[in-house]
Amino acid sequence: MERAETVFKLRRRLALCALFYAVILVFLAGLFAFNGNYTRIYHSPEVKAGRADFSGVDLEGRRVACVLAGEWEFYYDKWIVTDGETDGPDGLLRLPGRWTGKEFGQGALPADGYASFRIVLENVAAGVEINVFRVNFAGAYRIFLNGKMITASGTMSKDAAKTGITGKLDERHEFVTDGQPLEVVIELSATRRGGMLAAPWLTQVSSASISRFATSLRNYSAAALGVSAAAVAYVLLSALFFRTARNASLAALMLGLFLHFLFSKDMLYFVPVSYGAALIVEAVSAGLSVAALIWHLTCAGMRASWRFHAVIGALTAGMVCLFFVLRGTDYVALAALGLLLALAAYSYPLLASRMPPAERGVYAALYAFLLTVFAFEAADVLGLIVFGTEFIFSVEIMCMLACIAILGLWHIAVASRRARRAGELERELFRVKQQALKAQIKPHFVFNALTAIQSLYRSSLEAGDEGLERFARHLRANIDSDGADLIPFEEEVRNILNYFELENMRAGGALTLLLDINCTDFVVPVLSLQPLVENAIRHGETTKRENGFIALSSSRSGNAVKIEVSDNGKGFDRENVQEGVGLENTRRRFESMLNADMVVASAVGKGTKITITIREDV
Repeated sequence: MERAETVFKLRRRLALCALFYAVILVFLAGLFAFNGNYTRIYHSPEVKAGRADFSGVDLEGRRVACVLAGEWEFYYDKWIVTDGETDGPDGLLRLPGRWTGKEFGQGALPADGYASFRIVLENVAAGVEINVFRVNFAGAYRIFLNGKMITASGTMSKDAAKTGITGKLDERHEFVTDGQPLEVVIELSATRRGGMLAAPWLTQVSSASISRFATSLRNYSAAALGVSAAAVAYVLLSALFFRTARNASLAALMLGLFLHFLFSKDMLYFVPVSYGAALIVEAVSAGLSVAALIWHLTCAGMRASWRFHAVIGALTAGMVCLFFVLRGTDYVALAALGLLLALAAYSYPLLASRMPPAERGVYAALYAFLLTVFAFEAADVLGLIVFGTEFIFSVEIMCMLACIAILGLWHIAVASRRARRAGELERELFRVKQQALKAQIKPHFVFNALTAIQSLYRSSLEAGDEGLERFARHLRANIDSDGADLIPFEEEVRNILNYFELENMRAGGALTLLLDINCTDFVVPVLSLQPLVENAIRHGETTKRENGFIALSSSRSGNAVKIEVSDNGKGFDRENVQEGVGLENTRRRFESMLNADMVVASAVGKGTKITITIREDV
């Protein structure tokens, strides 16, 4: 039965993991499908053989940019505008794309070098104010329209070591069309990546919706920056005032996410640092975010072995170090993929944790958002995303902040409820403990036990010593109960056995105790079950029945533990006999400490059965 239940739980958790990843993969697949069909979805003219026909394209009415993807004229190791090159192109190269390994009559090209790309835009409407720019900043470049530079980013150089990347549009000028064909030239600074991993965008910028949309995105980013800064400050102050591991881990998580967001591409418009420095902080903050999230989930109840944590921690640190080794090359995506793998490894421990379902759901959402951030970053580095990711980080960080805010409110509500309940329970438990002690240590029991021990000494010194030792252990257990609330079930069973032997010694060995213990991995209030055995011994009169016995059993079913104390003694009438002090104390202690239920079933001549059910959170 237990094996079947374990297999069922394992299958359910694996199914949850599969569903979790399926949702994320469907989301990513949808975005990549959108990416692959962007030109067709938004009716952007495709670049063919170095030309793009804008017939029927209403630039002023468009809400999105045109992606100039397709076959561009390619000039290797030439800046055709700056250097006045007049030779023809080496051939055609698709953008986004690479020249690495391709042959243009001069053998396979290496990954380094600089280049120019050229197309002609035909049938562009007159009087439209336009701009052409790239949507990611993996290198330095400048763009010309009819020989006029309209966009520049970074420090241009024919030496890759001297190329400077700022991650911003350092220069941006508008160009008003006149109805004539437009020559677009991109001059790419020296690179070690062998190509352009994103096609340029063409937008109209006069007063159209695309300009308002871009401004809105920046406003959203600025708003997210302000909200996240306030949230980080609040969490850090909370961690200082309430010094717990959970608060400290939450503060570290918030700080890591904030830094990652602050130095992402969309926030570089507001942060005056170089692109290279931003990438370094972004990589370190990514590692910090992963480590802090795992720490926080562990504090919240996620279980994993220290070996598992050690392996994933080493992988995370290794990926951050790998970033510094590979930055500037396409292989830097391996660092983002490695962090993605390290984070993904915790899906099963998270979904299999014993958190309340609602709390686990919020943590799963937070976890999924961070996974998609790393997935997008890896895809962006590899040039798999046509459209800009500028808005993604703002949306993701706001969603994460919402998750953390919900968790914060949840924890505050739970802590407040527990504090109120703790105050009430403390007063109630003190009274119950005192009554329990008075009910358990009775003068007549002490007198009878000492009398029995005296008789044992007269018959045998060894038997007397054993009886005295058991009596001392019984007194110690009662005295120690004032300082402990909950103890392992196994320890309570030992207390019961010790007490039973004392009573059996007094009864001349006529008592019979049966044990059917099937599980012990739970706790009970100290000396809470002994009064039940005492009642069975004192009132059950099992010694007067043939094959009389007292039985103690424990079993587990799902998330519930069941304890039974029964006898086949004389029993009693539940309607006419009121529960004694021992039963009442035991009931209150189990209800207040473990929120457990206790049911007493008895009938005259049929014995008594007391069932206690403890339901554990899953």
